[in-house]
Amino acid sequence: MKASGADLLRIVAILLLAAAGCSTRERLNPLDPANGETHGEIPGFTAIAANGLVELRWTPLTQSGVVGYAVQRWKPGETPRPLAGAVFPPRIVGSIDLDVLNDTTYLYRLVARFDYGDSAVSPPDSATPGNRVIEVLSAGLPGVIKLSPDVRDAVATVPSVNAFEDFEIDRGRGVLWLSDPVSGLVLRQGLNGEIAGVALRIDGVTDVSVSSLRGVGWVATPGAQLVAAYGPDLDDPNPRLVVGGVGHARVVEAGTLDPTVWVGSEEGIIVRVNPSDGAPLETWQLGSPIRAIALDQSVKSAWVVTSRGAINDLYYLVPGDTSVVALRTRLDNVADVEVEPKTRTLWLSERGQPRQGAGRISRIGPGGVTLATLDAIEPYGIAVEPGSDHVWVTSLARSRLLELDATASIVRESPSVGVPYGVLVHVP
Repeated sequence: MKASGADLLRIVAILLLAAAGCSTRERLNPLDPANGETHGEIPGFTAIAANGLVELRWTPLTQSGVVGYAVQRWKPGETPRPLAGAVFPPRIVGSIDLDVLNDTTYLYRLVARFDYGDSAVSPPDSATPGNRVIEVLSAGLPGVIKLSPDVRDAVATVPSVNAFEDFEIDRGRGVLWLSDPVSGLVLRQGLNGEIAGVALRIDGVTDVSVSSLRGVGWVATPGAQLVAAYGPDLDDPNPRLVVGGVGHARVVEAGTLDPTVWVGSEEGIIVRVNPSDGAPLETWQLGSPIRAIALDQSVKSAWVVTSRGAINDLYYLVPGDTSVVALRTRLDNVADVEVEPKTRTLWLSERGQPRQGAGRISRIGPGGVTLATLDAIEPYGIAVEPGSDHVWVTSLARSRLLELDATASIVRESPSVGVPYGVLVHVP
């Protein structure tokens, strides 16, 4: 049956380019119900979510007599029904369903039809399209893995020579800044891995942070005892501002709502500086090396983690108040902290002893009180989803990315992504 004009607009077919010399050797029939791997279902069918569409892919069957394919689509709780216009000849190996709504879950399955009148189906696969962009640092690659908005599929991988130390996103332009201390480089690339600016050569670079409002990236270099600002011109390799006198600067956090920049050093000093001229605005002495900073931007304050070996302490610093009383002590190997702006609560990951899977991630309220905890994982990087009270955390023990709600309950998780340690979530 010929598809209508509307059907052709929402179903885009992908042609199979048949290579000469394809193998014709005998193979076990995957459509045999006695097949131990497929149980008679069509293998290799996947539905991959994207922004405003779902991509459907399948592996062509090698049996003789295949006259075509069709796709069925339904929502959870409904009965499978044919997807209008999704009828394809044998040379087609994929399609794109454009007739979808973001943040709505759909189920799909492939139907193969044969000239002897029989048919076979694939196992169903689900997809939830959306505009969420998820980027993960994986030491197993090493490099960056981009996941689908429903976190079910890896849609792109960008390998690197070394595992990156840190990465941050310029949300205004959709550009990642990635630091590689081994090579002495800061790379800038788009969300699909494309080059977005010249590589910055900075020996000993560790932390990087971006003020998205200004498009300026701030880079910490402990060995040089300075923090430097680059941009907004991504093709200019020279710093626009250099801030010295901050000790062995290991951590830097640049605000967007509050444009000031916070610098933490190995000497245990926190300096809040003016982003225009680098002049210090306030200084705190915490007595132990600074390991992490999370900005509570709406009130121009910051959560700070210090280190005493694998033991960490947590402080909350307020401009105009020079007191440095720890709110939490003896935290176990803190890997990351992030403020969730919607409720102004802090998410904190305690890795614990490496490779034991006995760490925890906690949601912490004012005064350091614990509001929610997820135990028995080995969490590392944290990303707050913009506009939501959900967060994403990399789990080293599970080799997966987890989405948590405000109660620290797991909402969904990714497939294995090697050794995930960093995550960024962007909603354009």
